[in-house]
Amino acid sequence: MEKADLKKEKLEYGIGIRHLQMFCMGLNMITLFIVRSSMGVAVLAMTDISRRRDSKVEIYDWDKKTQGLILSSFFWGYMVMQIPAGLLSKKFGGKLVILVALVVNGFVCGLLPSIVSIGGWQIVCVCRMLMGLTQACLFPASHTLLGKWLPAHERTSYTGLVYGGCQLGIVIAMPVSGLLAATDLGWKLIFYGISALMFVEAFIWHFFAASSPGEHRLITYKEREYIESDLNSGGPSNLRTPWLNILKTRGFWGTLAGHIGSSVVYMLFFVDMPTYLEKGLQISLTSSAFLSALPYIGMVVGNVVSSFLCEKMYNKGVFRLVTLRRLFNSIGVAGVTVGLLALSFAKSDSKTLAVGMLTVTLSLCGFVSAGFMMSHLDLSPNYGGVMLSVTNCITSAGAVAIPITNSFILRNDPTDVGRWRVVFFGTAVVGVVCNVLYVLLVSADRQEWDDPNYLDKQKADPEERQPALNSKEFEMKQLERR
Repeated sequence: MEKADLKKEKLEYGIGIRHLQMFCMGLNMITLFIVRSSMGVAVLAMTDISRRRDSKVEIYDWDKKTQGLILSSFFWGYMVMQIPAGLLSKKFGGKLVILVALVVNGFVCGLLPSIVSIGGWQIVCVCRMLMGLTQACLFPASHTLLGKWLPAHERTSYTGLVYGGCQLGIVIAMPVSGLLAATDLGWKLIFYGISALMFVEAFIWHFFAASSPGEHRLITYKEREYIESDLNSGGPSNLRTPWLNILKTRGFWGTLAGHIGSSVVYMLFFVDMPTYLEKGLQISLTSSAFLSALPYIGMVVGNVVSSFLCEKMYNKGVFRLVTLRRLFNSIGVAGVTVGLLALSFAKSDSKTLAVGMLTVTLSLCGFVSAGFMMSHLDLSPNYGGVMLSVTNCITSAGAVAIPITNSFILRNDPTDVGRWRVVFFGTAVVGVVCNVLYVLLVSADRQEWDDPNYLDKQKADPEERQPALNSKEFEMKQLERR
């Protein structure tokens, strides 16, 4: 068989167990992001003075600073556990650590309504911190799984679909949480409903997912060979991580810069958006459920469309992979910058226009999923999850500070659109600076230290060392061997 025919056969491999794995991973993203994003609505319901006379619902007198502490407390645990979570995912496999996260979050959400009246906002912070500790594994473990389950020419599109679950979780959480908060049980029903959802997803994940193709009981030998022939992942899971080589890699620092910029922008929308919509623009999350979720629907669309478009352009040879990463990341940042500047001048009597601008802004923000988010895996499919845990740890420090900083800028008055303007301007500047650094430093070549046996080879004779291949070179080498 000719090389071209082999490559065509490789690219046209049909539906298989890897698609079931991606579906389960997408469900993880949806459910665990419902946990994260529902708190923005829940804390508003827990402090809703209009229901103070309702004997069925406890209402608490927490000011904006206290609410900021509650919202940021998730990231206290999230930040601390990032790097350990990446290492645990590499050692024990992504399936187990995510399963633990699902079960723990289920128990915590189920218990929280019963203990908040005893411990007040402090116990809510403790619960949120515990959720953050366990959810720290989500992205590192998912990146580790993606590196094991997807060949290079499928990686961008399916990664976009999996991570599109983040925004889809927000789309579901915001309006549904608002509706649940309006029931007789009030905000408590938000946590009870999420608890049940966590246990259902834990059941699905346990029975239908695996840490690698070789561990899945339903996969065929042919599909396993198709996946693993494109990956250099033959070493055991307990090999040493080449930390020094990672830190010496220029592309890693570019990826970190892109991650920081995206995180600052994303946290603004993720944590403070419910407050901005409800207090700044007077858009009720209960009465305008679809309108408030529309921006995040746009982000899902932007995420998925950009991922498939980027992969198609790469497979057709339109641009080099590194050029595509720079292009799509820059489109995302440029869209966010223009959108934030426009939003800073939005009027409270132009609600539909403001939501329209938010929708366009977040739709373009979704393009970064084909940018920096893929760069960890471009550099190293084997250690992509570990690298993501490092960049996530650093960006999580900012995530802790952002809600608190914004609450000080707003001075406990979230209805002041002028102060929201300061928040938007500052966020736009950080995003642009970080994108410039990303464009200058990023690389899309697979690094030589991605080889699981790289550290051992460094001790061998120089003649025995082989240079690393990038994704396309590695693929062509496999075809030549056949």
